[in-house]
Parts: sequence; structure tokens; C-alpha cells
Amino acid sequence: MMKRRNFIIGTAAGLAASRVSTPVVAGPGLSTNPFTLGVASGDVTQDSAVLWTRLAPEPLAADGGLGRDAIPVRWELFQDEDMQQLIRQGEELAVPQLVHSIHADVQGLEPGREYWYRFSVGAHASEAGRTKTLPARNSQTESIRFVTVSCQNYAHGYFIAYDHIVADNPDFVIHLGDYIYETSYGVNFRRHETDVMPLTLDGFRRRHALYKTDENLKRAHARLPFFTTLDNHDAVIDTDPATMAIRAAAYQAWYEHMPVRGYRNPGDDRFELQRTVHAGDLIQVSLLDTRQFRARQLPCPGGRSPHGFGNYVVRCPEMFAEERSMLGEKQENWLAHNIQADNAPWNVIASSSVFSPFHLDINGKSYNFAGSWDGYPANRNRVVDAINRSNKGQVVVLSGDMHSFWAIDGMQSTAPADRFPGVEFVASSVSANWPDQMDKPIADNLVRNPQIKFYEPDRRGYLLHEVTAKEWQTTVRAVHDARDAQSGVFDLARFVVENGKPGLRRVF
Repeated sequence: MMKRRNFIIGTAAGLAASRVSTPVVAGPGLSTNPFTLGVASGDVTQDSAVLWTRLAPEPLAADGGLGRDAIPVRWELFQDEDMQQLIRQGEELAVPQLVHSIHADVQGLEPGREYWYRFSVGAHASEAGRTKTLPARNSQTESIRFVTVSCQNYAHGYFIAYDHIVADNPDFVIHLGDYIYETSYGVNFRRHETDVMPLTLDGFRRRHALYKTDENLKRAHARLPFFTTLDNHDAVIDTDPATMAIRAAAYQAWYEHMPVRGYRNPGDDRFELQRTVHAGDLIQVSLLDTRQFRARQLPCPGGRSPHGFGNYVVRCPEMFAEERSMLGEKQENWLAHNIQADNAPWNVIASSSVFSPFHLDINGKSYNFAGSWDGYPANRNRVVDAINRSNKGQVVVLSGDMHSFWAIDGMQSTAPADRFPGVEFVASSVSANWPDQMDKPIADNLVRNPQIKFYEPDRRGYLLHEVTAKEWQTTVRAVHDARDAQSGVFDLARFVVENGKPGLRRVF
């Protein structure tokens, strides 16, 4: 018989600010493997990592098949791949309030080294996971190798890109948003667990669980630490009071399935998402939260435009209002400080949306892409002012969202007011398609936008960044076919940025 005892819990897994009474199963008699969703690590620093798993013997059930009991889960950390040299261990409670997810925040690690870990409960053990801490902040770091990805729609294709990312052996992965999609958008190459858009906590939990069953994605999480942020398909577009309950549900489910810090209590509609990532003395990354505090995405009167599914909107005075912000005042100030205080050779801004301006003319009228920084030009101008005031690290912007590859020279815009001293690389999607309604206005207007040095709408994949103090190299890596579970990958293009020199250079 399973033993139960009532505990008052206040775990590190998001419940530090609240105390929840729940029965604890001391020795759960699980007959099937509860680690169906794999393991993951993330939010790594020079001396810490978040280790994640979720108990779910029935992964697509809203409660994972475990009901209302809390279950103690053991974790172990090793310094060798054979898992013989145990250096740290502990126990966390998997609580039903967080759908039996575990976020073990392991501190006191050594910088710049690999670790291996696993979880166990009862007679069951998880697969082994691997993580890697960042180099010490003030250490002389010769090179860093990392990947940016975004936009993985389960219904549009396989996540085969992740197998190739693992083979590339980066130090870490930055996921720039749209980890899940709320609908299939008319494509059902693979079906979501339901065609109904998730609007509740149970609905978002099922959607995340489905994505976590993807074997390609599971392998990547088990081998590589991730940094993650939210975008519109992960939650809701605006901070509309009418949708706050949906946002709270989406945020909680997102936290429950990510190896991250920053979420306080079940039911919260707030999340501490912004991050400063220091990779030795080589790179500073300001990982932005471009969703939680942004002003209304569509401020212009007249409703949505018919172009680009309503994403391309006619410019209006309201869009250029000085008070409009994509980041909110507090985050704006934080970013400005990061930009000006950075002493690393490379000052990186990681954004879920494209930063650079794009001049879009449709039938003689000027349009903006409302979901990008073009919808918040005053906020972008303030960021550019901060960049111009800084005489330190060279700026590289890394973004996603557009389901297409871009390489942008920020100083080549035809409008002087739109220029910024930096470059931007936009990652295509892992699998989400880029329909003609979105592509054609962009392709038709490339001639008006000489800052766009590369645009590829038809390929899915990721960006591989290899960085030294003198040179930044970005390789555009594309899978042959996201609908082929065995698809290979190839290098579509490569760009080099030399530190201290403006612009970028394509080497093939």
C-alpha cells in the first residue's frame, strides 16, 4: 500500500512565495515509465543550471495520469558521462499544482564544463541528460559556438533540425519563441492532439506535452542547455484584460515544460523572462521579453489590414507615439544599461521579433509589420540611441518570428533615421511554413530595402554562430525537407562580421 502524508510544501519549483497543502506519496507504485517527456537543462550560468523533467506516465492526459498526489523525485549530477562520479544529489517534490514538473536549480558548479544528470522515482529512472555551464565571466574565452532557433509548428513538419543541432555540438541553444503553436493554421501534416485552440491550463498542458513527445526535440533537450523566451503563439498577443486568464494559463504551462527560472506562483500572469547571459569575456547576450509588457500591437484605427493575414498594417500616427513601448519602461532601462555597461567584444540583443526597419509598400501605401519592432518605432529609436552612446561591444541582433532567413546590415537602410551600427541575423523556423501571403510583400519590396543582404523564405532550419574576439561567423543551416523524418541538412550561406568593422560579409 502506498503511504501518504500531508506536507506543507514551498518548493523551489515556483512555489517559494506560496505554501500549498497537498498529500505526498512517499513510495509511489508507478507501473509504467513516468519520464515520457524526457529531461532538459537550461538557464545555465557559470556556476548553475536548472535541471527539468515532468512525471507523466500518460503524457496527453491533463494531469499526466498522476492525479492529485505530490511525489518525491530524486536527481543526481555526475561529472562523467559514464555516471560513476556522483558529485551532487537531491530531492524535489513533483506537485500537482505544477503538473508534477521538476525544476532543480543546482548551484555551485564549475564554469565551462560538462555535467551529466538523471532523475528517478520509485523503480524508474529517466534517461541521462547532459548540460554545460558557461565560461567564467572574466575568463579569457577563445571561442563560443551556439545556435538560435524559433517557430516550431508540430502540424507543419518534423523537428528534424534538432538532430543536426545536436551533431553541431554547440555550447547552448537560444530559442527565440513560438515553442508551441495554438493552431495548425490550415496545415495538418502532423495533427495536434486536438484541433481546438488551447484556452485553459489543461489545454496548454496537453499542447506542451505533445511537443515534448517529439523525439528530435527530446534528444536536443537531453544533450544541450537551452535559453528560452516567449512569443505570440506561446501565449496571447496583447496585454488585454479580457485575455489575462488565458495568458496566465499559457505562462504556467510554458513554465511547467521549460528548464527556466523566474515563475513565482501557480496562476500568475507575470513571468521574469529577461536574461543577461555572459559567455566568458567574449559575449554578452541581452535576452529580451518582447511580449509581456508591449503596448497594444494594433493601435491604428480601421481594424486589421487584408495583407499578410492582417500583420501588415497601414502606418498611422498612433503607431509612432513616443510612449509606445515593446519592452516596458523597466526593461527598456535594463537594456540600455546592458548595452552601455558591456565590456565584451560582442554585445548581443536576442529578440523574438525582427528589430531592423523594413519599408513595405503595397499598392502605393506604406505599411509596417505590426508584430515586429516596426510596430514600435519610438522604442526602437531609444534602443538605437543607447547603442550610439555606447563605445564598447559591437552589436549583433539575433531574432526569429519570420519563418525565413535574413541577414541585415543596420547601416545600409535608405532612411538615415532608420540606421543603426550593427547587424541582424534572423533565424527561419524549425518547421512552421512561410505562406505566400506573408512572403510576397516582403519579396516585392526587397529593392526598397538595401539593408537586407540575404532573404530566404522557403527553407526551414537554424543559425549556427561561431564567435571569437576578432570574428563572428553565422552559418545558415537548412534542412532539405522538414516533412522528411530523415532529412539531411546543408549550409545555405555563411556570413562574417569582423570586430571593429561595420557591416557583414557573405563568404558563400
